[in-house]
Amino acid sequence: MCPENRQLYLGTSGWAHRDWLGRLYPHDTPPAEYLATYAQHFDTVEIEHTFFETPTREMVQAWYRRTPEGFIFCPCAPRQITHVQRLHNTPGRWQEFLDVISGLKDKLGPILVQLPDDFRHQELRCLETFLQTLPRELQFAIEFHHGSWLKDTTYELLETYQVAWVIVDAPFLPRTPLVTANFAYVRWHGYPGISQQSRRQLDPVAALHPWIPILRDLTRQVPNVYGYVRNSFSGYAPRDCQTLQKLLGAG
Repeated sequence: MCPENRQLYLGTSGWAHRDWLGRLYPHDTPPAEYLATYAQHFDTVEIEHTFFETPTREMVQAWYRRTPEGFIFCPCAPRQITHVQRLHNTPGRWQEFLDVISGLKDKLGPILVQLPDDFRHQELRCLETFLQTLPRELQFAIEFHHGSWLKDTTYELLETYQVAWVIVDAPFLPRTPLVTANFAYVRWHGYPGISQQSRRQLDPVAALHPWIPILRDLTRQVPNVYGYVRNSFSGYAPRDCQTLQKLLGAG
């Protein structure tokens, strides 16, 4: 459980997965009701859709209406900004995106910025220029995919702009609680409950149990911790997320 006055939000990356029918969603659930049904089980979600394209204002308003009070959305920054423009000359596109996503109002959580696999520490100056454009009234988390960013200069830069280092289950990045902002952000990319080679279901408890002390440590350091499971294959993401909830509630 979280310490008093601390909040741990656990969810999945996206909700519009048809192979979750019969697992998280009843078989007869229409797609228009996926989000409302999802929100009965989890209090937060990453918005995958925004990585691929900026949603319409009507879509954002619908997401807001279909979720209860206190629900939190964490949008993914558009790949046009992160992967195509590689953080260069982004103010115009950022403003367009932020104007639309601000329709989530009090349900808007941190915005996830995913960097390309080949974006290396040599581009630190580019990253700093980008961070300078981020509005301070919003929260941002950055996910690095290259081990060259494991440097004090990276951590110090993120701390300066209060941007969270995303803690992931990648083998070359640390699982230790690395806090660079007044909140923490965790992502599980792998398949903690299945074999990647055979897609055979394994015991999710054994795979996820080592993360429980990490999550508890984070909740002692910052008021809010956000965690998202990405393994959408065959509905394992919601199952693994529910496993985390049970493990945290057990001790």
